[in-house]
Amino acid sequence: MTVPEMTSGEAFAAVERSVEVPADAATAFTLFTDRIADWWPMATHSVHGEGGTVGFEEGRLVERHGDRAECWGEVRHWDPPHGFAVTWHPGRDADEATEVAVSFAEEEPGRTRVRLVHSGWERRDAAARESYATGWVAVLGRYVDATG
Repeated sequence: MTVPEMTSGEAFAAVERSVEVPADAATAFTLFTDRIADWWPMATHSVHGEGGTVGFEEGRLVERHGDRAECWGEVRHWDPPHGFAVTWHPGRDADEATEVAVSFAEEEPGRTRVRLVHSGWERRDAAARESYATGWVAVLGRYVDATG
């Protein structure tokens, strides 16, 4: 793998996205983790495409499609309802993993700020980082819609 030449701090800066959802932190956490298959956009943001499902299983985030299973990452931190962190390598070897951390902060009763930080870009190229910078907007949009 060729590491891109870093011309500015942006090339490897963490991708940060946040949304506010109309739910308490515990509900927001549960919807994100236990019910991820209900809202994750598999057709556009998965390894095997539409028809599969994704979920947390035995300390891993796994995509299932028919009899195929693809590990997207391993849980590194789990603290319901405050947050979690996973290595992130859908469709790639674990040695190319980045890290995704998601936190849940109830800002007022029934309203929670969900913050996603995707870091570790020094293991990947600038194009991958840019793809995720826009991709997380669509993914989190589906999550917000699911909180209704």
